[in-house]
Formats: sequence, structure tokens, C-alpha cells
Amino acid sequence: MKMSAYNLRHSLLASTRCMQRVLAALLLVLLTSVPAIGMTDSTQQAENRIKTAFLYNFSRFAVWPEAALRGRSEFSLCTLGTTKISKQLDSLTGKSVHGKTIFVKHFDKPEDVAECHLVFIGDLGDLTETMWILSEQPVLTVSDAAAFTEKGGIIQFKLVDNKVRFRVNVDAARASGLTISSKLLSLAISVTGSR
Repeated sequence: MKMSAYNLRHSLLASTRCMQRVLAALLLVLLTSVPAIGMTDSTQQAENRIKTAFLYNFSRFAVWPEAALRGRSEFSLCTLGTTKISKQLDSLTGKSVHGKTIFVKHFDKPEDVAECHLVFIGDLGDLTETMWILSEQPVLTVSDAAAFTEKGGIIQFKLVDNKVRFRVNVDAARASGLTISSKLLSLAISVTGSR
């Protein structure tokens, strides 16, 4: 059966419209996904800045044993393992805390951070060895790892309603010889251990 010119033109027009709809749908997907990717990066950068500000304030509102600071001109703020905030933390280098100059250092092995004052622990997998090495050392341990305070860590970041919050384990701080300021404790979403 032969197609008339009218039917052929109508068929071509219908397929062109169908193709236009497909292209419009693809364009819509592309246009809506690009800002989402940008938002994700922007949100991650904002989260990194907030965590960095928290870490600086944690260093200000925690008290180390006198022996841990005596004879040292620097305050060592360290990272351990893979972290998303390493570059942001570098911006704290040169600031002052407890009369010392902050130096930011990055390490991969738990045994290297025992001389640090504050350690942000990134992605390490099993934390058992790290917590064993740092237990009873005058090191303020901070992480966003799940159940970090239950595993002996002192401060754990936690996202609550897309906001950075933190939990504190006072007993772990005390075992390390550290005292956490009541001002800092009042901002925590939860405090475990006896004050």
C-alpha cells in the first residue's frame, strides 16, 4: 500500500515532534542535574568550612594538661587518614590557640599522631588500633565516623537536619587528661559520661 504525500508528511511531522520531545526531556535532565552537582559541591564546601571552624573552637574550649603544651611553640592540629577537610584545615595554619601557633599536619598512620594535640580522624575503616594508640594520650580526637564516641573517641560530628552538630564523650576526654569547657558541652547534641 502506497503512502500518500499527505500521510508521509503527517508521519514525518509526528516523528519530528516525538524527537523534539525526547530532546527537550534530555535537555531538561541536563539542565536540572548541573545545578544539583554544583549545589552538592557548594554544600560540601560549606560543611567543610563549618567543621573547620568547629575544630578551631574545639581547640580553644578544651584544656590540655600543662605538660602537653609546655616547651612547645606550636599547637599540632592533625588529620589522620582520608578526609574531605584537609585543604580547608590548612587555612588554620598560623592562627593562635593557648598561646601557641597552629600547625596543620596530615598523616596516614595512627602511630604518627600521638604527638598531636587535636586529631581529626577521617576514613580509616577499623578504628580499633587508632583508638588503642591514642587512648590515655593528651590528644583531642574528633571524627565524623559512625559511633565514634561509643568507640572511645572524644567528639563526633553528626549531621542533623543538614546541619553540622556534635556529640561529646566526657569520660574519653578525662581518660586523655583533657577537660572540655562547659560552654562547649552546652552546644553538644549529646554528652556521654559523667561531667
